[in-house]
Amino acid sequence: MDGTQATAPLLTIGDLARRTGLPVRTIRYWSETGVVPEATRSTGGHRLYDPAGLARLELVATLRELGLSHAEVRRVLSRENTVAEVAAIHVAALDARITTLRLRRAVLSVIAAGDREEPEDMDRLNRMARLSAQERQQIIDDFAARVCEGLDAGTQLRDRLSGGGHRLPDAPTQEQLDAWLELSEMVQDPQFQQLARRAMEQSISSPARAGGAGRHSEPDRHRRFAQNLDRTIGSAMREGIAPDSPLAAEVVDRLLGDSGPERRTAVRNRLRAHLDAGIDERLERYRRLLAVMHGQTPQSPRAALYTWLADAIDAGSDPQVIEQH
Repeated sequence: MDGTQATAPLLTIGDLARRTGLPVRTIRYWSETGVVPEATRSTGGHRLYDPAGLARLELVATLRELGLSHAEVRRVLSRENTVAEVAAIHVAALDARITTLRLRRAVLSVIAAGDREEPEDMDRLNRMARLSAQERQQIIDDFAARVCEGLDAGTQLRDRLSGGGHRLPDAPTQEQLDAWLELSEMVQDPQFQQLARRAMEQSISSPARAGGAGRHSEPDRHRRFAQNLDRTIGSAMREGIAPDSPLAAEVVDRLLGDSGPERRTAVRNRLRAHLDAGIDERLERYRRLLAVMHGQTPQSPRAALYTWLADAIDAGSDPQVIEQH
């Protein structure tokens, strides 16, 4: 075996180029940097390489095809990093790149649909599509800070607003990409920021407080009430139950539980305050976009839910309805 190794043919740079398909200048670069060291030199001073050098060069070629930089290749071959470690880094980088490309595709789809013809609109969309994940998150963090500044439970509200609901999934659908583009434009609008702030101020004294359990934080109570509202009232509306029917009284009972007239009056008054203040269409749109980002079915419009519940509570005070119930 030793004799076989001793007589193994040595290869010139030209031989390596033919076997690997790499340009001579590339092989020379890797050799001069010490990544693929020569075995010896010919009498004429030309570099010669043994089979180990060929194998090392083929590994270098593979790593480069995978997208590793020169510096990363050197670290792998010098055992400063394993191939697995470097591959994991590149997977994360590729994921970020794929998300960026998907965003750019979404932008082009919006432009191609003719929805945005003004140059400033197209420029803004393109700039948003080129944002890094960190820059995208910064937009949401800034929105949360402006909406919640100075409010009670501001930290909790800010965490809720800047949480994962505003982030693109790892493999977003076209609908989710479109939703993120619209949402990111919306949360950067100062007028919408003020609108969202007013909504947050109302949520601190929301209908959920009328009988919410003390162990839940304010944002949790509000969210739980909103979910329960859609689960009960939204379901009744989708089934076509009229707010002045006996069935509506049962729906209200399920929502409010065992509660006396004082709580019902408190809930009705708070709902009326929401309705009197007006349920802005942009807030409704904002909630629908968030639902799309979560991959969820959007809830029923909040204004319609409030109106139905207020009418049902009023109808429940009617002696004829009570007698039927």
